[in-house]
Amino acid sequence: MPAGGLGLSRQPPRFGPLCNAGLMAGVDLVLWMPWALLLSALAAALGIRAARRGQSINATRWAGWAFVPPALLLTGTLRLAGRITAAVLNWSASLAFNPVMWLGVGLATMAVLLLGSAAVLRSRGSAGIDQQRRGTPAVGRSSTMSATSADDELADIEDILRRRGIS
Repeated sequence: MPAGGLGLSRQPPRFGPLCNAGLMAGVDLVLWMPWALLLSALAAALGIRAARRGQSINATRWAGWAFVPPALLLTGTLRLAGRITAAVLNWSASLAFNPVMWLGVGLATMAVLLLGSAAVLRSRGSAGIDQQRRGTPAVGRSSTMSATSADDELADIEDILRRRGIS
C-alpha cells in the first residue's frame, strides 16, 4: 500500500485545522497564537480577580474580553491589527525624518486654521460687517432701527424690572 493511502504523507505536519483550512500559514500561527493566548489569559485573570471581589459585572466583562483575542486570531484580524500598527509606525517615522512630509503637515495646518477662522468669523457675525460695508443690511438687523428706539426698549425693560422688585 502506498504511504498516501494510509493517511500518511511525506509533507511536514501542519499546525492543525487552522492551517489545513487555509486560514493562517504555520509561521503566522506560531507568531500570533502566543499573543492571543497571553491576552486571553490576562483578561481571564482579571475576570477571576473581579469575581473574587464580588464584582460580577466586571467579571462578566473581562470574561467577554478573554474571548476576543482568539476570535481575532481565528478571523485573521489579529494579524491585520499588527499590520495596521506597523503601517502607522512606518508613516510616523517617515513623518519625523522627511522634509516633504513636514511641508504637507504645514499646508494641512494652514488649511485647518483658515477653515476654522472662517467658521468662527461667520458664527460671530463678521459677515454682517462685510454686508454693511456694501450697503445691504445684515441678517437679523433692521436698517430702520435707531438708537432712540433701542433706548426706549431698554427703558421699558427697566420699568418692568422695577415693578417686580428686581433692580
